[in-house]
Amino acid sequence: VCRHRARMLCSVDGGNASHFMCPYHGWTYSNTGELTGVPYFESYQGRLVKDEWGLQEAPQVDSYRGLIFACWDAAAPSLDDYLGSMKWTMDLIFGRADAFEVTGPPQRWVVDCNWKLGSGNFGGDLHHVPVTHGFTTALGLKATRSRRQSYYVTTRYGHIVSVGCHLDMPHPKPYLGLPRDMMPEYQRNLSPEQFGFMERIQTMAGTVFPNLSYLNSSSHSPGEWGAPPEKEVSFVTLRQWQPLGPDKMEMWSWGLVEKNASEQWKRDSKTCYQRTFGAAGVFEQDDLENWAEITRGLRGAMANRLWLHYGMGQTPSPAPDWPGPPPAYNTDRAMSEINERVFYQRWHEMLYGHPA
Repeated sequence: VCRHRARMLCSVDGGNASHFMCPYHGWTYSNTGELTGVPYFESYQGRLVKDEWGLQEAPQVDSYRGLIFACWDAAAPSLDDYLGSMKWTMDLIFGRADAFEVTGPPQRWVVDCNWKLGSGNFGGDLHHVPVTHGFTTALGLKATRSRRQSYYVTTRYGHIVSVGCHLDMPHPKPYLGLPRDMMPEYQRNLSPEQFGFMERIQTMAGTVFPNLSYLNSSSHSPGEWGAPPEKEVSFVTLRQWQPLGPDKMEMWSWGLVEKNASEQWKRDSKTCYQRTFGAAGVFEQDDLENWAEITRGLRGAMANRLWLHYGMGQTPSPAPDWPGPPPAYNTDRAMSEINERVFYQRWHEMLYGHPA
């Protein structure tokens, strides 16, 4: 924002520029933040020192696997420490290829729901899938899947990951619908444990606390509803749940594809992302309808007083076959709400200074 009247300087999602001029009064800044031009500068009578009025710079900026993070707290942990063991699962997506590319500008839309519903769901709610998204199986549009095993991964800073894996491996191995010709690149970039685990994954979703989530799943190839798993196409979506108040958020959603994959596979992957978790995606609409109805219901005076039940899987067992850094859990019937509890406990700690 401009240091004169706090007018936003940039309102586009992509591109580059050497300078940014405020549309209000014309204060102009370089793309490294220095104040370079002020209309009627002489009218400040020497009391405006340009070097002291550049753009505000985040004291911590770092990146991991091409994702750029900024933090306004100079005393906060480093990015490496903050992500911690979360990096092992992030590598299964963002570290498996030499590079990723974004399929286009972020899709953005406003939803009448609280942002925490998206963060908690993406990192920890596997058991909503057969109910909320069960239409494809109910309508016979989806091939029968193998039995699943679920893992729930937590970290000390509130990051959460949920992974659904095959127990009975289909043949040929589906590799999450990933392109077969990319396997040598994946194998080169991942550890043997990561590559071996990747072949069992059906879907993986995670949330970097508080509001950055990712999902790697697969969908039917374009025009092939009901195709077997080996005909499905993987897609990656990265999203931020931007709060606009307690009952409204703006969704920012990106689609990502492996840079070295074939152009046809990239097109197919983008299509699968858009029709499932894009702005008009069928799964996206399922989720947002639920979250909007929760937010609307909790506006009621009586509903606002209710305690809600987050007790599924209260005594999870450590997963002995989890190949990544602990802790990771699986539970009876492979379902738990442990990740959502971890997320909200961290939120409570941030608000009140101590865990719930």
